[in-house]
Amino acid sequence: MYIERCTHGSERGLHKPTVVIRQGGVFLLYYMSVTGYKGAYVAVLIGGNTFKWKFIERDEEIISMLIQLESEFWSMVQSNTPPPLDGSDASAEFIGAQFPNSIPLTKIDLPMEAAALIHQYDAACEQLVYLTDQKQEAENLLKQMLGENEAGIIADRVITWKTITQERLDSKAVKAKHPRIYKRFAKIKLSRRFSIKAAS
Repeated sequence: MYIERCTHGSERGLHKPTVVIRQGGVFLLYYMSVTGYKGAYVAVLIGGNTFKWKFIERDEEIISMLIQLESEFWSMVQSNTPPPLDGSDASAEFIGAQFPNSIPLTKIDLPMEAAALIHQYDAACEQLVYLTDQKQEAENLLKQMLGENEAGIIADRVITWKTITQERLDSKAVKAKHPRIYKRFAKIKLSRRFSIKAAS
């Protein structure tokens, strides 16, 4: 969770009015609401050798928002109401734990609002393909610039392309040559695969 007040400025995240209050800042403001303090200091060590500090003033607007969110959250806890699903990993884990297995050969008619969700899913997939291609193109060109070098520097960014040695077990070979050993140590893991396709 984060509350973004402004995203511009050379010292964004620490200096008003270009302050960006993220997880730590949210807790800081909440502590101010509990203690009544008018402000608090934030200290950071950048790169292990650069010390910086800033004074964060009390923000009544954000504190009021936090108290309202806290009240809504506690009401849901008291009524045993789960929060609405969103795109977070927590929601994905929750829905997976709630419905871990499917009943074979079962099929239902979905409500009409499912059509809008399918459109949202398809549009996101198209954007993901485009953005993935853009990311891969940039990565490929940067790798070409690096060549056999392990790292490259530009402005305040360091790009690395390191050789990493990994040792993995060839499960197919073990299964073929030592099926009993493979069966003894193999673990069955159940999961549900989500897909959207044209109805036949």
